[in-house]
Amino acid sequence: MSKFNHLTNTTQLERSWLESDLFPMCDKIRLWNGNAPDLTGKALYCLFYEPSLLTRTSFERAIGLLGGQAYHTEDASQFFPVTNPSYVDNVINILASLHVDMVVLRSSDEGVIERAEKADAVPVINGGSLEDHPTQALADIYTIQRELGGVDGAHIAIVGRLEHRNVSAFLKGLALFDNIKATLIPLSGQADPDVIAYCEKKGMEIVLEREIEAVRDADAIYLNAPRTVAHVQLLRSRRALQLHIDKKFLSMLKPKCVIMDPMQRSGDFEVDVVDDRLAFYRQSENGLIVRMAVLAQTLQ
Repeated sequence: MSKFNHLTNTTQLERSWLESDLFPMCDKIRLWNGNAPDLTGKALYCLFYEPSLLTRTSFERAIGLLGGQAYHTEDASQFFPVTNPSYVDNVINILASLHVDMVVLRSSDEGVIERAEKADAVPVINGGSLEDHPTQALADIYTIQRELGGVDGAHIAIVGRLEHRNVSAFLKGLALFDNIKATLIPLSGQADPDVIAYCEKKGMEIVLEREIEAVRDADAIYLNAPRTVAHVQLLRSRRALQLHIDKKFLSMLKPKCVIMDPMQRSGDFEVDVVDDRLAFYRQSENGLIVRMAVLAQTLQ
């Protein structure tokens, strides 16, 4: 059983829980053999005030594979009576009255996740807030562990939109481990200074670079795409988005350096090569497995 009723912030996570409970369950689920946790009769509601593909679909698939049922409101701001997230506590209580067992909530409005948690009617998971995304951090850390054989001592290069919740959550997750170096290479924005301060206090080494060649010594590269196609076009017009993943790019990396990306492809970074070091789809599968384990640990 997890140590928390709600998972709303990556800073809640403890390394001991990841290593002794969550990740071993992930490994067991991966083996499957008909012995996955049974959540038959459990109901999950994805209350998303912003559209999502990977997070919502992976949660819905996760509960389905474990025998439960998923329901959702995609882009909830368009649907009465949940249009205004300021009343999210009321919505959470309504869902509890309908015997929903857990809510995954996505909203970038300030304080919404906290109000949902405070309602304390059902377990709430942060499916993406303005500054955090804890289950994405879990998926990314689990990917690093599987790809590199461990997390301690890793040098991670983070390239792209640094002001995004995925980057903030990933950095806070990495801060649980020892001797981590993070090289930040912005294509737009800067990482949250409060997150940087938190990670450095935990002992992480964080450096800022401007040239893509700084990825040469990385054990893993974490790409985080621009927000929209229009954003991509703006950055290209300023010659700020010129990352082309081809044989030449891969040739300057460590032989076993893996490349990760938590987002679906949207015309952002050019990928012009097939290579085992591209871990995109293994990473998305890991997100499914991690969310299955989180649901099982919370609802069993």
